[in-house]
Amino acid sequence: MSTQLKKRRIQGGLDAVTKKWWLYPLLVLLFFIPTYASRSYDPRQSVDLIGEVLSAPLIYAVPVLMPVAKIITVVLIVGVLVYGNRMRRAFNVYVAVLYVAFALFQTAAVTETYGLVVISGNMALILIVALLWVWGVVAERNDFVARKRPLWRWWVAPLGVLSLLAPVEASTMSPDFSPLCLLTNEAGLTFCMMTPVVLAVLTLFHPTVNPAVLRVSSFVGILLGVINLIVWFAVESWGWWMGVLHIPLVVISIYAFVLGHTRAAGESPTASQYSQRRNGA
Repeated sequence: MSTQLKKRRIQGGLDAVTKKWWLYPLLVLLFFIPTYASRSYDPRQSVDLIGEVLSAPLIYAVPVLMPVAKIITVVLIVGVLVYGNRMRRAFNVYVAVLYVAFALFQTAAVTETYGLVVISGNMALILIVALLWVWGVVAERNDFVARKRPLWRWWVAPLGVLSLLAPVEASTMSPDFSPLCLLTNEAGLTFCMMTPVVLAVLTLFHPTVNPAVLRVSSFVGILLGVINLIVWFAVESWGWWMGVLHIPLVVISIYAFVLGHTRAAGESPTASQYSQRRNGA
């Protein structure tokens, strides 16, 4: 069996599974996997426990990576919009690496109170997204050939920009639009801020994107986004601005999830087929 045939069969299986309704309740169940802590804790302390992890996860250990992650993201997005498939592999590989980092290092922290803590449910969900993006690198199903698109489809751009910039002062969770904050904050290394950016790019190139990757990435975005809205608007209302900054995640994820289940997404052509049609072949 040729390599291309194997890829098509695997992709076809993923396309089929991600269209099944039962997959998404299973993903929701993963969220409830108990959090691991190396020191015992009272379950009533779970909110504080998770708060400690999310405030100082392992992924924040090297602050210099925060502005670097933002700069790389901007360069790659401009690259795929201008140069199309010549930047496809770089974009796919970077996003795959980013989600692997989110899964392993944004969901874990070494805390003074609880020792090593891993938010297992978040890790499982983000790891699934990461593995699909790794497959996306192999499958090369995303087609970023330059094309005309209706002006209205750019509505995702300002929300994506807001997520990438994430103008917030981390210690007070209040708005901070200073240039230094916009460049150096943690947004480029967080699932909730980067997922709207990534999905915005995929929606601009829909339907010639990997539908399985689009569906699962957007569903996990919806799930974690809604939970964050509940936390920041209801449980920790003092951090309402963080709730505002999670709105792009929920809105763009819902939009991407709907697009991912349209018939066109399931029938998206390969890059070569799309190029042939553009050239009148």
